Amino acid sequence: MNKSIKSLIDDYTRWLRESISEVQVGDAYEVTTPFLDRHNDHIQIYVRQEGGRTLLSDDGYVISDLRQSGCTLDSEHRKRLLASVLNGFGVQRDGDELLAVSHNGDFPQRKHALIQAMLAVGDLFATAQSHVKSLFLEDVAAYLESIGAHAFPDFQLIGKGFQHKFDFALPKSARAPERLIKAINQPGKDTALIAIAAWNDVRESRATDSQMYTMLNDSEAKIPGEVVDALKQYDIVAVPWSQRADHRVQLAA
Repeated sequence: MNKSIKSLIDDYTRWLRESISEVQVGDAYEVTTPFLDRHNDHIQIYVRQEGGRTLLSDDGYVISDLRQSGCTLDSEHRKRLLASVLNGFGVQRDGDELLAVSHNGDFPQRKHALIQAMLAVGDLFATAQSHVKSLFLEDVAAYLESIGAHAFPDFQLIGKGFQHKFDFALPKSARAPERLIKAINQPGKDTALIAIAAWNDVRESRATDSQMYTMLNDSEAKIPGEVVDALKQYDIVAVPWSQRADHRVQLAA
């Protein structure tokens, strides 16, 4: 016999209640929930009384975890994205800490809102590769601006018959040739071959001297040595993101 929707909901709430545990830590309670984060670890929140209200916190876990994974939230664009997500759940940010405030008997709703916000923030910044790629492009753009490099974004060039898009172009100056830049978020054999093919097709059709740079994201993983070697063989300057300062003079010229 099929269960009624009411009994199914009762089963769910019973499971939810039985799957939650708590332990006192100092002046707060550490609450372990059945919900899993992106590492498949159980989400934990911290609850403490403060005056006539109850404060619920992630103790800085979500943002610290993102930072350790190489995703910072320092740019204005990322700050706006984060604020938009948190506002949707009525959750506040205090430094690295995500906070929800409960009063007037709304603890269950605020607890649920904080958990959902923790999941949403982790998902927004850490799991969508296309979004991570756009964030890396933003990092490269911000760096070029910070060193005074006058970069043109989304620069299109036609080679022997194909059109190629470079993420940035720096115009020729008295001290440097035209510089074309591709930002590679996940350096590997395939992405290196794409950059090499574009460079080879374009440089033979350019009337002016040009130099190709690749900005390689090594925030989350080490760049394979064969990738750097292949790029150098085709006169492409390989710039690991962690070593970008070493190329500041050439890029700012």
